[in-house]
Amino acid sequence: MASEENDAPIWISDDGPYVVVTDPLDGSRNIDASIPTGTIFGIYKRLEELDDLPTEEKAMLNSLQSGSRLVAAGYVLYSSATILCTTFGSGTQTFTLDHSTGDFILTNCSLEIPRRGQIYSVNDARYFDWPEGLRRYIDTIRQGKGKYPKKYSARYICSLVADLHRTLMYGGVAMNPRDHLRLVYEANPLSFIVEQAGGRGSDGKNRILSLQPVKLHQRLPLFLGSLEDMEELESYEDVQQRVNPGYEV
Repeated sequence: MASEENDAPIWISDDGPYVVVTDPLDGSRNIDASIPTGTIFGIYKRLEELDDLPTEEKAMLNSLQSGSRLVAAGYVLYSSATILCTTFGSGTQTFTLDHSTGDFILTNCSLEIPRRGQIYSVNDARYFDWPEGLRRYIDTIRQGKGKYPKKYSARYICSLVADLHRTLMYGGVAMNPRDHLRLVYEANPLSFIVEQAGGRGSDGKNRILSLQPVKLHQRLPLFLGSLEDMEELESYEDVQQRVNPGYEV
């Protein structure tokens, strides 16, 4: 098991067939303000060909699998309802916690993100730090001059799971253009979920699930959303923010 909260993976058992990567509490800075938080996880099969390696080495290499090898992923959203969103590689499903019984009830057996939305989710306060391509994209869709001839609205919670869940439901794009979000714990599991719902996960240039992690806590820009919105965004090319003046990552 590899967690965003730990420096290195933990080898739990030689008999366990799976590897789990997790961000136990996404949006933890929002707790005092009662803003939604979440848990993110991804599941891989253990690479049996590594079993003869030393424990620390095989734990690390098992945790650095490409997102294309995920067998399951999910998130839990803690909000007005407690929602579990999962995929096992054949569509995306949502379950809602019934507090009276403690059971998660299937509420959507095949969640599909709209091919086009009318909402973008990003921290607009950093507009002047963005690259030219991203500024042009946001300016264009805000004015209703993009491929979808309606003005887009901004909705930003600053809780990745919450912003993504809204995007899955209503369409559009949720993004952080900085080298900020972690490939292993956040980008890969969430991209798997989005793709299984008919959308796309990207670093602004490349499909997230095609990337090979080289470090456990590797960071990158992340763009998640509706297929047509993502195709339009990527056509602007220069959308990754490589400078971060005045802010700490």
